[in-house]
Amino acid sequence: MKAFIVSLLVLCGLSTAVYAEGYQADIERGQVLATAQCESCHGNVVITMAKQFPNLKGQKIAYLNKQLVDFKTGLRVDPLMQAQVSALSSEQLQDVALFYSQQVTPNLSAN
Repeated sequence: MKAFIVSLLVLCGLSTAVYAEGYQADIERGQVLATAQCESCHGNVVITMAKQFPNLKGQKIAYLNKQLVDFKTGLRVDPLMQAQVSALSSEQLQDVALFYSQQVTPNLSAN
């Protein structure tokens, strides 16, 4: 039990260590990254056809950043997402989260 608690504390520390304190996220850098790395799966056209890819537009920035950090640190496991975020810095993750948080949620049922 003691080893479990220590492991949990270490994992929590990893999750917060990737978050860059005091960094001001940049929406334009986030848009460039999202277009290059995220849109092929999370774009409006694809998510209407492939429901396994969630819509990221309009989600809360803290939620998006936490999910990206969790993928990067291995707290959340998905080989495709881990490959996408593995080379990104904590600042880049925040940029992407900011970009998606500022997008208007599309009406995906209007087909």
